[in-house]
Amino acid sequence: MMSTAWTNDTTSDSAGLRVVPALLLILAVLFNPLLAIVNAHVTPLNQASVVGAELALVIAAHIVAGLNYRPQMLTWYALVAVLLVFATYRWIALEQVEAKYLRDVLLIPTFIVLGMTFDKRNLTRVVLAIHAIMLIVLVLEAVNTAAYSDLFRIQDYYISTRGYEVADFWNKQSDLYVSATRPDSRMFSFIDLHRLSSIFLEPVSLGNYCVIVTAFVCARYSRLSVTARAFLIGGTLVALVGCDGRLAAAASILIIAASLAAPYLPRHSALVYLPGAVGAAFLLTSLGHFQPGEDNFSGRIAHTVDLLSQFGLDEYLGVSDQPKLLSQAVDSGVAYLIITQSVLAFAALWTFIVLGSAERNREQIRFTHATAIYLSLVMMVSYAFLTIKTAALLWFIYGALQRSRQAEPAKVPRARTGHHRPSGRLSSAAAALAARTSAPAPLGDAR
Repeated sequence: MMSTAWTNDTTSDSAGLRVVPALLLILAVLFNPLLAIVNAHVTPLNQASVVGAELALVIAAHIVAGLNYRPQMLTWYALVAVLLVFATYRWIALEQVEAKYLRDVLLIPTFIVLGMTFDKRNLTRVVLAIHAIMLIVLVLEAVNTAAYSDLFRIQDYYISTRGYEVADFWNKQSDLYVSATRPDSRMFSFIDLHRLSSIFLEPVSLGNYCVIVTAFVCARYSRLSVTARAFLIGGTLVALVGCDGRLAAAASILIIAASLAAPYLPRHSALVYLPGAVGAAFLLTSLGHFQPGEDNFSGRIAHTVDLLSQFGLDEYLGVSDQPKLLSQAVDSGVAYLIITQSVLAFAALWTFIVLGSAERNREQIRFTHATAIYLSLVMMVSYAFLTIKTAALLWFIYGALQRSRQAEPAKVPRARTGHHRPSGRLSSAAAALAARTSAPAPLGDAR
């Protein structure tokens, strides 16, 4: 057990509820590096091997959730039902089964309900463990790139399991991921290294991981010990510079700023972030005369606007059979989700994510706003947020923070409650009385 110097959390759950969900999360985060090692040093893998391993994790997560069911999970199983209905509708309309598109969105409710089985008071320990593993591998990659390359053989792994070809890797002298080196200069040009990837094997996901950890620190800042804060913040800064994550750096800054204001904003106001981001993309593209095709932020935004402008009724209904548009949509999360899920299912997914948060305390409010900001930004340029290695961590944290033992009404800012706080001892007494008499009982918790 990790020392209390690292975290102020206390524990009370059974050993099984602490270990099994956490183990499944860690396996999901380490999904690709473990399979890459197997592919490089044990036996060659193929796409079916990867699909099978991921399916096993998803099934295990739902078994754990089912054995520890609580009424809070009903919302997310309703989302599963919505996604299954649409997937069936698409399969019938196109007369072919495309399980991948269901898998992409099914990871969201899967790891939320898994997180709901986990006591959030143990959450910091799990995040610290993952962070430590990430930093160890990051240091290995930085100081001995040859050993890192030989351990994972990243190009071989992606060629064997993802359908890549050697021609897709423009730097033929490197065994690293295709985007580990940029033809243009790094944003953090004072670092004379390739773009680091650590356990994620490619730098974009390491950048997304940094954003998720930033969101976690902002949400739970007051509950973290000084040592834990320093370790998480310091390690995240190192990884952010190492992966040269431009979007990740911008998203992290916005999340930090939003965390200060979020508890005072109207309830569920995070709902506007994604529509606002799409509207801003159209406006910036028009005013800035951005052109699609360039592999930079403005080019990716223009690509998203261009794709959405090309979409017809079939694309917006999610029953398009145009492979060219689908292949182009991988560089736009918004376009990808619309063309594979329909605009209605996409809107339902976003609504569930924002309105599904209880927002009873600052942790939930801040993490919901941070999640909405992260998704709104990354959806403009990529669909990488759907990969299990980062999606598992994001949605597990989201679910664990939703598993509240009490409503904590006294912790909600006055701007949200509309009540004036009495002063002195009367304030403490009133808050205690309110917590006992008006707070709803914890759902699904017999203790």
